[in-house]
Amino acid sequence: MNTLDNKNIQIADFLAEKGHLPISRKGANWWYLSPLHKENTASFKVNVDKNVWYDFGLGKGGGLATLVNLLYHPNNFQEYLHHLNGIRTSFPSTPQTARENSESFSNVDVKSLSNSALVRYLGKRGITQQVASLYCKEIHYQNHGKSYFAVGFPNRSGGYEIRNAYFKGCISPKDISVIYKGDKDCHVFEGFIDFLSYVVLHGDCDAIVLNSVINVPKSIDYLNRYDYVHCHLDNDKAGHNATEQIKILCKVNVIDASDEYEGAKDLNEFLGKKMNRQVPNCGFKR
Repeated sequence: MNTLDNKNIQIADFLAEKGHLPISRKGANWWYLSPLHKENTASFKVNVDKNVWYDFGLGKGGGLATLVNLLYHPNNFQEYLHHLNGIRTSFPSTPQTARENSESFSNVDVKSLSNSALVRYLGKRGITQQVASLYCKEIHYQNHGKSYFAVGFPNRSGGYEIRNAYFKGCISPKDISVIYKGDKDCHVFEGFIDFLSYVVLHGDCDAIVLNSVINVPKSIDYLNRYDYVHCHLDNDKAGHNATEQIKILCKVNVIDASDEYEGAKDLNEFLGKKMNRQVPNCGFKR
């Protein structure tokens, strides 16, 4: 095996960044339409525990290095190495990576959101304390013996997405977040900051927060319970492809709502521009 395959880079993360999302998941085996050739039936398998892939259509498989080599056919090894090095920091965590990272979290304490530093952090992103307190918690935890605190957004399995001005991570288990208000429409967001931005702009709603585009398949059973699904995903290739996947997998009407924030990378950036980046009292209750 190429030594580059030993890097802590998950194949599922790499594929998600390139806009390839799993069609189905059976345990650790995730099935995709092959990124290496055109097909209508998924024949490309990734084992997320072993971090290896196999394309049954081509009869080839291996690790990430082999996949990148087949996809990009670099002219020289240095170009190849540069491309792989660029992958390291650009992806969200797969569930396996999240489990590894979460093992270093200890003494987790969940409180009501009140810390002034966290309120200021959210305020700088246009999120009022009034809105954040409805959906978020204040998480205190230890990591390698040091104490930290962050905004925590719960998912359906008891885990938390955690954010502060310096850190972005997950306390496992990694999963989607479900917000149910009893509406006939459901709104889909990649991350909870975009969901909170929507609430600031438009008010409460039924919502699915994916917490990673890799989690699209987990959301489908919920989305099919609604009359309409509105996708507010990022304005990038991965976000657009996730919206298309939802359109394919859902049996209900799916609307791409990204026109609202055209010209911005996501809904939160749009909110910041709308507020002219000047929100003097957004950290306090209105």
